[in-house]
Amino acid sequence: MQLAFRIMGLAARLLLALGAVCLLLGAYLANNTMNFNQDAVHATGTVVRYLEAKDGDRTIYRPMVRFTTSGGDIVTFAGQLSSGSKRFAVGAEVPVIYPFGLPQQGRISTFTDNWLGATSAAVIGLLALIAGIFVRRAVNRERARGGA
Repeated sequence: MQLAFRIMGLAARLLLALGAVCLLLGAYLANNTMNFNQDAVHATGTVVRYLEAKDGDRTIYRPMVRFTTSGGDIVTFAGQLSSGSKRFAVGAEVPVIYPFGLPQQGRISTFTDNWLGATSAAVIGLLALIAGIFVRRAVNRERARGGA
């Protein structure tokens, strides 16, 4: 029985550590996104084609977006995210955001492209922290009852 408590205690510590690391990662990614958006310029771009790549036996697609800057320059960039399906139709208009003076660093301005990573890391971190706390409390409660 003592071995079971030790294993559960270790599992609780690992969940707490995972939660802390994921929350820190989420904060880091959110900070990067906020810094990127701070002085960014908004534009509307058009999906002109897709880059296709093989990932094992499946094909993944990455959109190529073209937009015109406020200075009249035409810029084409590859979207940040690749997926197993074409997220936008070729010719579709998408919101674009780019740092002032650096249009080649443009991004598609959607939740998925900008905030999904930070949100996912934060949610996983929060769930792992909660699970770690509950497991730790359960182990301590059982030890106090004389289970050890």
